[in-house]
Amino acid sequence: MCSASGTPRLVVVGGGAAGFMGAIEAARGAKELGSQLEVVVLEATSKCCSKVKISGGGRCNVMHDERKPLNIITNGYPRGQKQLLGPFTRFGPPETAAWFRKEGVTLKTEEDGRMFPTTDNSQTIIDALEGAASRAGVRIRTNVRVESVGKGPDGRFRVATKERKKEGSGDGAVDCDYLLLAPGSSRLAYAWASQLGHVLEDPVPSLFTFNIEDAMLMGLAGLSVQEAEVSVPNPAKPKSPLKQKGPVLITHTGVSGPAILRLSAFGARALHESGYKTRLKINWAPELPRGVEGAMEQILSAKSSEAAKLIGGSNGPTFGLPRRLWNAIVERCGISADAKWGEVKNADLRKVAMNLCACELEVSGKGTFKDEFVTAGGVALKGIDMKLMQSKSVPGLFFAGEIVDIDGITGGYNFQSAWTTGWTAGRSAAALSAQPRGT
Repeated sequence: MCSASGTPRLVVVGGGAAGFMGAIEAARGAKELGSQLEVVVLEATSKCCSKVKISGGGRCNVMHDERKPLNIITNGYPRGQKQLLGPFTRFGPPETAAWFRKEGVTLKTEEDGRMFPTTDNSQTIIDALEGAASRAGVRIRTNVRVESVGKGPDGRFRVATKERKKEGSGDGAVDCDYLLLAPGSSRLAYAWASQLGHVLEDPVPSLFTFNIEDAMLMGLAGLSVQEAEVSVPNPAKPKSPLKQKGPVLITHTGVSGPAILRLSAFGARALHESGYKTRLKINWAPELPRGVEGAMEQILSAKSSEAAKLIGGSNGPTFGLPRRLWNAIVERCGISADAKWGEVKNADLRKVAMNLCACELEVSGKGTFKDEFVTAGGVALKGIDMKLMQSKSVPGLFFAGEIVDIDGITGGYNFQSAWTTGWTAGRSAAALSAQPRGT
């Protein structure tokens, strides 16, 4: 049950963040245990770590604040919070940061908690991974597309491949004793997992912007509000809408920003079921006490104290909003920005209070957040031993990264789950390979 050289073999499908971490730690772990393990990575494209390359606009948001591991789990993962607790205690943010520093990467933490290499260059992270893999003896094969995965008559895994070469394509197969699936959110890989007996959670998009066609937002692209509350209906709990707080950015096609992205992630399934057509409610000023009524009190106070000033004038109050956004809200309520505060009817001012604290906008679809594609869904966690990242039903089969039903919000969370699950799977494969045969 070994390779031609008699050495047990682990094949890692996927040359991304999770696959590289898994391969490196499998090779390292085997050496530390005094055993031999041949580790081979199969990557379908010509270059590995393509998502690492584009992450963070080419800077690579490698992880989130290493000082807050438990907060990261609670706030950063719509799916997989409970299941990640154990793996994070063994290889969480502090251990990840230490791992990269040991590989020569100097990290910095920005004000919002995102961590980057001080070079601000994703190639720094790729070089660290490729260097570690080379020193560990991992063999990388690019341009090798995996066509199918199954079990051979001898009980070993058989990975059917199609290799792209300069002179043409060649078909082949790689047999192995252990298999780590880390190809990202690949529907083909989902089919392999299903054929091997695993239940799948239907994959749906996560982390996306909202497309909105509303006259109020016309001409406001680029404006942002640093603290807003956003919500959409929750079909599963009609009385408990899905809510998030944080910065909101107005774009040419609708709205984006951290609060919207968090809402898209935590509401991924509900939004998918709605066909991405729903009603978004925005509280542009959540710090105002008592919602609409509290806002109305302050608006009436402004009417009294600023009666002779223009409601949209440069000297008037805007309740902390960019003036152009404030004026757009005012005009949405049928009030001219050139009207004086004292001239506006209280009934119209209540409309302003409503749109300040409960502005309703129709969402017509979803957009893409930069070049980052994240999927909710994948191999169901109930079929995986999360202490090992090993299949409960197929010994020697491991999973890591986006193929499993774990996904995080933007800010380094998805990379952290990739590092954690990859490290766990790799170390588990090494430990399994070191056991005497038949145990």
